Amino acid sequence: MLRGSLQKQVELKKILDEALKPILIPLELKQIDFLLEVDSKLSCKLDYHWTVEAFGNLFKNAMEHTKEKGMIKVIVTDNPMYVEIKVFDNGSGIAKEDLSHIFERFYKGKSKSESIGIGLNLTQSIIEKQSGTISVESEVGKGTTFIVHFYKVTV
Repeated sequence: MLRGSLQKQVELKKILDEALKPILIPLELKQIDFLLEVDSKLSCKLDYHWTVEAFGNLFKNAMEHTKEKGMIKVIVTDNPMYVEIKVFDNGSGIAKEDLSHIFERFYKGKSKSESIGIGLNLTQSIIEKQSGTISVESEVGKGTTFIVHFYKVTV
């Protein structure tokens, strides 16, 4: 998985647009606004298909935990050290006691979703194998923010 030869310079907008496709209909049915703020020319050296999988997991997770007429917002920023991608939702949030465990394989916490608990673990693995990091901030009843950094140089 994620051998260096599969990584190439790709536009982040293309990755994020592709990751969004599988949830377009559920978003419409739940009347959730999905906002994407990204420079269409911004690119990173990444594995296109695995990175689509990672963000697809984040988007699906956000959609599942956001109530009808809610909002999901993705903001991409660039600086000399890394590209940052924040995925915000105003959904149910994650309990404080679950936050430190959500990237563990098969961990589901107290949520009532039908998840088997591998999506966030896989997402973390994909991001970290591409010199990236992922973290999360959340407050029950207010929503969750996943923060991804793809570093431009490794030391």
